[in-house]
Parts: sequence; structure tokens; C-alpha cells
Amino acid sequence: MAEEKFVKLSDISGDAVDLNIKVKILSLSSKDMETSKGKTTYHYGLIGDDTGVISYTAWSLPSTVREKDVYEIRRCYSKTYKDKVRVYFDQKTEFKFLTEDIEVKRNYRYYSIKDLNIRDKFVTVEGLVKDERIREYEKDGERRKIFQYILKDQTGTIGVSSFGLQLKPGKAVRLEGARLDEFNGYYRLNISDKTGVEYITLNIGDEPDYVYIKDIKNPVGGIKVSGFVISMGDKAGLITRCRECKKRIDDIRCPDHPDLLPEYDVFAYFTLDDGTDYIQVNAGYDAIKSISGIEESYLKNESRPPLKREVKDKLENALLHNAIYVKGNVRENTQGLNLRATEIGHIDKNALSEIRKIQEEEFI
Repeated sequence: MAEEKFVKLSDISGDAVDLNIKVKILSLSSKDMETSKGKTTYHYGLIGDDTGVISYTAWSLPSTVREKDVYEIRRCYSKTYKDKVRVYFDQKTEFKFLTEDIEVKRNYRYYSIKDLNIRDKFVTVEGLVKDERIREYEKDGERRKIFQYILKDQTGTIGVSSFGLQLKPGKAVRLEGARLDEFNGYYRLNISDKTGVEYITLNIGDEPDYVYIKDIKNPVGGIKVSGFVISMGDKAGLITRCRECKKRIDDIRCPDHPDLLPEYDVFAYFTLDDGTDYIQVNAGYDAIKSISGIEESYLKNESRPPLKREVKDKLENALLHNAIYVKGNVRENTQGLNLRATEIGHIDKNALSEIRKIQEEEFI
């Protein structure tokens, strides 16, 4: 009888059947699902061996299988989806419990911040730690701390939440095994005492590198792009806000603070094209005041309130068909990705020549 062959997880590279593996169950979760035959439950999580870690889905799983235990697993199979390999267990899959332990090698893919992808839940990133904020909360009668930071590299920024582990602001760090999550349309990293933290030397400039719009794939911060404003949104222009809660007012007064007179603000909504692609940009007054020609004194002049037509004209003169740069944070919503500007300015001649060159190569 031929000896059974067991494969290492690092050797599973595509679609395969009748695989035999020896692994540790690193995590085990379940989910209910409605099918044509009624309600059923499947399991999913991570398995690991001394060569790496891989995700699994179990359509059928013995009730004796436990998290953190080691098993010989026979007759499983693998499939590839969106360049990621996943192992599957079904009714034919056999589990044999082992008393030994496995030293699991965890491999976390390295990403620059701009290229982070939610398909990889645990990642390695490097960057400069900035802007520490400390928040306290209570759990099980005990006061605990969450440390919040901004991590910056040459391509962008991302928020970091650290549960109990305090980083060093102003220092460059490599985070290995940080968990990547998405909240409120933005990517965020979460770290704990299980995350590898190594302080390193990095050369990061004050200004982020320009990126092509076509290369913006995910909602991260600190992005810098340049291009031509090809259209303005109908809602761009003068708006009113409540002096107290700062909510936008579409009626005459704020429903929550009807006794207060509203204050004036400016909002810009436009499409930016750099020759490789286009993106929708939202900008408040702070981002556009340096190029709009709209002074704060103009917005706050109670004897002569600002006029919608004047504000609209100033915005169009400053933005429409002009070459600008935009710094900001990319957010994802139901319409896709959009850029929320933190700074807008006119670009220099070199950047303008580069945009025109790209457009000529793309369209001519």
C-alpha cells in the first residue's frame, strides 16, 4: 500500500482535490445560512503549519474538532478566488486528532499603505507613528486604554488602534500581523500584544508622493493626486450650518437649535481627471480657501450676507478646467471611492506638463 502523502500549506497553490494536511486549527467560527433544503451551518477560520497560514471553510465538521488542536486532515480540497487560495472540508473529509503541537509560521504580506487590501486580514506595514490619542474605557469592571495613532509612509496614511500596546510617536515602526478592518468607509489597523512591533529607520519625506488616480483602489488616507477639474457638482457652493451642532441646514433654521441664526460655509464637489482615470472630490472651506478667493470676513459679514451666485462663480473660477493638486482621504460609499480633500492648491508647471503627457498618451 502506497504511503500517504501530506502536503505543506505553502505548497497549496491553486485548485486541488484529495489533499492530506497536518495542521493546527488557529480559529474556528460558524455562520448560519439558508439553502433550498433549509437552514444549515458552516464553519470557517484559519489553519496553520510550520510553513504558513491559510483560510478554510468547512461545509461539514465533526463536533469534536476544537480550536488550537492539531489534526491530520485527509481528503480536503482547495480553490482559488481573487488570487487567494482557500481550503475546504466536506462530508468526505476525515479528521484525526494528534496530541503533538505545531509551531505555526505566520506569513503576513507586506503592503505600502496605498496598496492595502481588505482581502488580507493580517498584514505587515511600515511607517512613521504620529498623533497619539489615548481613550479609556471600562470592561469587566476594569479601566483599560486604547491608544490611537496615524501611521504614515510615502504613499499614504492609515489610522491605528492599539489595545493596551503603546507605540512611540515620532518613531518609524514595522507592524507585523496587524489586523486590517474597514469602518465607516475607511481602512484601519488594529494591533495587540500579539502583533510584532519593531522600531526601524525609514526615510519618509514631509510630502507624500503623487499617485495616479487609476492606482487608487482602497479607502486609505494621506493620498496626493493632481489633475484637471473637468466638472463641478450642482450642489457645490454656499451652504448654511447650525452655529451650535454644525449640521448642514436645508431649511431656514436648525430643527435642534431653532433660536440660533445659521452661519455660512462653502462646499465644493467636483470631478478630477489626471489622464489615467477620474475621481469625485469633496472639499470644505478649509481645503479650498487658499485658492478660492473667498475670505472668512466675506462669509461672516452680517451687514452684507454672501450671495450664492457670487460664491458659485468664485469656486468655478478657481477650480473648473484648472490644474490642481489635492491631498486628502479616500472613502468608500455606495457610489464607490471618493476623495475628501484636506488641502487643494494650484500645481507647478512640471506637474502640469506631466498630466498633459499622460493625457496625450492615453487619448491621442
